[in-house]
Amino acid sequence: MGKNIVALMLQEYENFTRSERKIVDYVLEHQTETQYISITDLSAVCEVAVSTISVFCRKMKLAGFNDFKLELARASLLAAPDMGQSAAGEVLPGDSTGAVMSKVLRSAQDTLGKAYHMLAEPSVTQAVDLLLAARQVLCLGQGNHSVVSLAAWAQFSTTSPKFKTIQDSHLQTVALSTLSQEDVVLYFSYSGATHEVLEAAEIIRRRGAKLILVTRFLNSPASAYADALLLCGPNEQPLRFGSTAALVAQLYVLDVLLTEFSRRDPEGAEQCRQSVGKALAKKVL
Repeated sequence: MGKNIVALMLQEYENFTRSERKIVDYVLEHQTETQYISITDLSAVCEVAVSTISVFCRKMKLAGFNDFKLELARASLLAAPDMGQSAAGEVLPGDSTGAVMSKVLRSAQDTLGKAYHMLAEPSVTQAVDLLLAARQVLCLGQGNHSVVSLAAWAQFSTTSPKFKTIQDSHLQTVALSTLSQEDVVLYFSYSGATHEVLEAAEIIRRRGAKLILVTRFLNSPASAYADALLLCGPNEQPLRFGSTAALVAQLYVLDVLLTEFSRRDPEGAEQCRQSVGKALAKKVL
């Protein structure tokens, strides 16, 4: 792309439809915010259909909305190349190792603080109710968040045998297609707007199972399918895919769920931990 996306929008402004001009007007006025927004949230604030935004992105010769946000981020960097370095806590080329350690610590603390404030207590209670009542719980995620789903299974499996995970996407579909109404899926997805999570959500609904979704966006497409919605996560920059901060926030939610699950079923959790502890003790030298 020759000109940056902002210049192209200004150049083509008169050729856009009325709805597309609403999108451009909002983006130009909220350039930074748009880099962190979901397509459904942009649709709501601009009062246009999600399909209109998709058509607009293709008209700009882009693959989709995420591609649009990437170009918007690049345009912001070109317009203010020192903007990122002026941010508080930003790691600079001249920083010492000690300074890097300190800044990363502050960033992690800030991430946990925001995750705590985003997480609603009634949603946690609702999610744990579903976990306790479930016949089996399938912990799933895609990309970097498959790591969180694996951690969820590893942690919960020490408190109950009904937690499982599958990493292969094809086998995930197989497992989802055999769920019962007594089963629950705990799904980790930052955007809540990938093909995989939507496909999973549709299968879960057809099977009559329950979905607990851990995501960043309230109005994400997958949120409409969730029986319990747990919001968490930082504003992830478009040029930083699968940031550690996003993983830290989801691991915090996982720890909250695990702790509350164990608190409400102390005998079952303790019995399982005793059994696991005895088995693992034989592996220690």
